[in-house]
Amino acid sequence: MRHVIRKPGPWPSLLLLSAAVFISVTTELTPTGLLLGMSRDLAVSESQLGLLVTGYALMVALFAAPLGTLTARMPRKTLLVASLAAYTASNAVMVVAPNYPVAFGARLLGGITHGLFWAVVTGFAARLVTPDRIGRAVTVVSSGGSMAVLIGLPAGTSLGTAVGWRATFAGLTAVAVALTLLAWWLLPEVPGSTAAVRSRMLDVLRVPNFAPIVAMTAVTMLGTYMMITYTAPLLQRAGISEDGIAPVLLANGLAGTLMLPVAGWVADRRLRTGIVTAVGVLLAGLVLLWLNGTAAWAAVTAVIVFGCGMGLLPILMQAATLLVAPDHTEQASGINASAYNAGVAAGALTGAFALDAWGLAAIPPIGALLVAVGMALYLSGTAPARVQPERT
Repeated sequence: MRHVIRKPGPWPSLLLLSAAVFISVTTELTPTGLLLGMSRDLAVSESQLGLLVTGYALMVALFAAPLGTLTARMPRKTLLVASLAAYTASNAVMVVAPNYPVAFGARLLGGITHGLFWAVVTGFAARLVTPDRIGRAVTVVSSGGSMAVLIGLPAGTSLGTAVGWRATFAGLTAVAVALTLLAWWLLPEVPGSTAAVRSRMLDVLRVPNFAPIVAMTAVTMLGTYMMITYTAPLLQRAGISEDGIAPVLLANGLAGTLMLPVAGWVADRRLRTGIVTAVGVLLAGLVLLWLNGTAAWAAVTAVIVFGCGMGLLPILMQAATLLVAPDHTEQASGINASAYNAGVAAGALTGAFALDAWGLAAIPPIGALLVAVGMALYLSGTAPARVQPERT
């Protein structure tokens, strides 16, 4: 039976969850903005430094779904506080990491933490509201991710470029400490889901329309993160200076933030159309980068277009997951987080391979092909009537 927590009101908790998403996404993406400086300081190539993103995402892919199952009976608040404390530890190790192996180990810890966090956070949010408001609740919580792209990533990139990348991770550590304390103090107690425990992971994958959503998530993110991981080198190839990268990332985040009200409205009304449109926007950015990526205007435009797509798609995918599997929120969220980050890991790894084998020019066309395949999997595998929210 699905529990809905009505007291205290959901808004303070949703905003705190959004702040937690902010620190989680900023932690995940920070190396992409500081790739050039980190690779120099740690004495590794840019493709090797990109593996910090791959290793992080691989841990999420491996652990999110199992952790979602293993912890399904546990109180949600305890798990969220524990995950925020682990973010603190991961970022603190990055501050003092003397070499690449230690930094890599810290990122692996962060990835396991991320898997636990995302197995819990959206299900937590869904239980704070009535079923007809899940799309809006997910939008509020997911807005922390857009704020991470809008504020966290460019601010961290600017700080890291000016003072050093370790200062950025020190700031992330301080924010994580504050959020851990606030979560312990302010979040309501939310019980685990007995329905999720009774169901095997394979049974959840057999829920109608769920598997195609998971497949689309993995393949689309694979193509998307080929580009996102190597945004800095791609912009540099187009003539953007290292100091100019942060403003472009700021524009990317702003574009995504402007899409949040649209995502919330679409998630509760035109979910399938919104997913297809968001994937199409990402595809348009990759094609532009493919056809004219050496021109500064085209590279900057493509990054901004990507911001629009990423402001929409993750929210809509998560809403679709909760809609088709409402009795299995923990496992469904964990499986989708695993698929998302399997795509992130594979995208960063494939991008590293393409970069070493064929150069930066190979990344946009391969990414575009994969995003198109993801859209095809979704359209061919889902029934329109089953992936639309019911209006009451």
